[in-house]
Amino acid sequence: MKNLHRDCSTDLKYKSLIFYFLFLCVGCGTTIQVVQDPFRDIIVVKMDMDHEAKVDNPNKSVYSYGGQYAKEIKNGVISQITLIIRIQGSETLAALGPEAYIKIDRKSTKLFLSDSNYSTNQVTVRTQVPANMGPGIGFGYGYSAVPATSTRTSTLTTNILSGKLTFTKEMENDILSAKSLQYRLYSANDAIDLFVSDSQLEIIQKFIKNRGEVQK
Repeated sequence: MKNLHRDCSTDLKYKSLIFYFLFLCVGCGTTIQVVQDPFRDIIVVKMDMDHEAKVDNPNKSVYSYGGQYAKEIKNGVISQITLIIRIQGSETLAALGPEAYIKIDRKSTKLFLSDSNYSTNQVTVRTQVPANMGPGIGFGYGYSAVPATSTRTSTLTTNILSGKLTFTKEMENDILSAKSLQYRLYSANDAIDLFVSDSQLEIIQKFIKNRGEVQK
């Protein structure tokens, strides 16, 4: 029973460590991209950006990846900004519901999460662990200063949750003068928050102001 408890605890710590390393890339290398699309005769302004994600459940873990802000410009008319959200987390996470919120400074506004999608991802992880040493090993012939190891194989199962938020022009104007920005989503009864850092907020403000100019 003690071994089972120790194995479960080790697996939980191991999965949390994987989420931590995956989270390290959040917000890396953010640039505003301006792309001409001659087939649709539009200009697409987009930006890949992920935000720190937290779930209000100590038994679950989440991180965001593959997020993207985007808007289109056609004949000088700029569309509403959309934010594609992708969250990967514990295998017990449910799909994202349609209710969402954006908090600009202290003002909270309800949003509708569209294009919700849910899938499962499995990753096989191999790690080196110390091998059990039998009696007499390490004495006489065959002695080695290198400790014996064995390969441990485990499968990490996670769920991928995604959806799209669409901003109103009023929200965009509020963000331009905002000091803080945050999003809230719901996975069944679990609330998931996405926190926008100060540096990310500055880039989002530049993104809102961009009218199709290529960044230098």
